[in-house]
Amino acid sequence: MLDLSIIIVNYNGAKYLENCLNSVYKSRHKINFEIIFIDNNSSDNSLEIVKTKFPRAKIIRNQQNLGFCKANNLGLKIYQGRYALLLNTDTITKDGALDQMVGFMDRNPAAGACAPKLLNPDNSPQHQGGFFAQRFWLSDKPVKVNFAVGACLLVRRKVIDKIGGLDENFFFGNDDLDWCLRIRKAGWKIYYLPQAEVIHYGGFTTKRFNPRLYVEGFRGGLYFAKKHYGKLAYQAYRFVLAILISLLMIITLPFYPFLKNKSRLKAYWEILRICFKGQVTPTYE
Repeated sequence: MLDLSIIIVNYNGAKYLENCLNSVYKSRHKINFEIIFIDNNSSDNSLEIVKTKFPRAKIIRNQQNLGFCKANNLGLKIYQGRYALLLNTDTITKDGALDQMVGFMDRNPAAGACAPKLLNPDNSPQHQGGFFAQRFWLSDKPVKVNFAVGACLLVRRKVIDKIGGLDENFFFGNDDLDWCLRIRKAGWKIYYLPQAEVIHYGGFTTKRFNPRLYVEGFRGGLYFAKKHYGKLAYQAYRFVLAILISLLMIITLPFYPFLKNKSRLKAYWEILRICFKGQVTPTYE
């Protein structure tokens, strides 16, 4: 059995894709691995890059954008490794990082998942948590954490066999929070591993306002609240979100003729519609 299966989901990520794959293939490795490349109907030259420059990668080509979770799950259906690594295209794995992660998991059988130290392009530590994360990403020793960022997340095969893959009711965003919570509920531990370093450009596909991802992020948050914290928390979040989005719409409307990206107002309206209808699972078009 292979040590590691690296699953990379891509949507128009050609700008960073070659550096990402080169960082994996050209590093020195003690482990053996495979790369499963899943393309979500990109319109750039992503597929051509992989086919011509990285022929060892297994390719799955989707005929539509299935989102992050559905696409990753296609990889999780065929992976051969003892561990699966979800890796974003906007990452560069530093030499030895993958060996460090696999070695740590081998030495710690209670660990269900681990994540590396994410770095900004200038090599400064990248923020890796929410309000109560206690700045674990500044630690110089492995730390047990509640959640890890899905940009680079390694999970044990036994865990995936037990809890399944990503929840496909998330299109993009909040899925890593959900998976980590399910891993912990199943009795496994999650670790942050600073010895393994990965540069993460951080949302390069979303620097321009993307209404679909913006809307799905909030929809996923509503679904997460409903799934894990019950009706009361879900209804409270739904109410507060509706109020905040309404205020944003009121503030934005007078400036609508001057907006460079008029899709922002449309996105606000879609989120408000989701709040009123309670439609917290995505549609795939």
